[in-house]
Amino acid sequence: MRFKGLDLNLLVALDALMTERNLTAAARSINLSQPAMSAPVARLRTYFRDELFMMVGRELVPTPRAEGLAASVREALLHIQLSVISWQPFDSAQSERRFRVILSDYVTLVFIENVVERVAREAPGVSFEFMPIAEDFDELLQRGDVDFLIMPEVIHVEAPLHGAFR
Repeated sequence: MRFKGLDLNLLVALDALMTERNLTAAARSINLSQPAMSAPVARLRTYFRDELFMMVGRELVPTPRAEGLAASVREALLHIQLSVISWQPFDSAQSERRFRVILSDYVTLVFIENVVERVAREAPGVSFEFMPIAEDFDELLQRGDVDFLIMPEVIHVEAPLHGAFR
């Protein structure tokens, strides 16, 4: 399907490439073979008039144009998934979702115990994977590799976040 000249299926391929940073892994993640993934990459390059990805050694490195597209494409696909594909509202009592959360040490000591206790009561199937603050936390959030980032305001001032909650 085309929308203003863009085959929307190509956005799925672009998102997979941005997430995996590896052609074979990206192809596998969207159920294509590695050779079959080459066609969407070529079409993306033609449409956006940009290489989008360059091989640096064995690593697939996005161009600035690809980096600029990544967050919007991810957001659009997540919106479609949540509002069109996943038509059922979230039911905390029935959910078996695992949330990946980056926490500061302070938040871990002061705040998270109460949250975990309440979630255990209200959503017994929900679980968490807690992670320490990493240098690339903003990128992890943008790619959807983590669901939440919780840290004190003072850290936000030092490191402004894209799409983070305060």
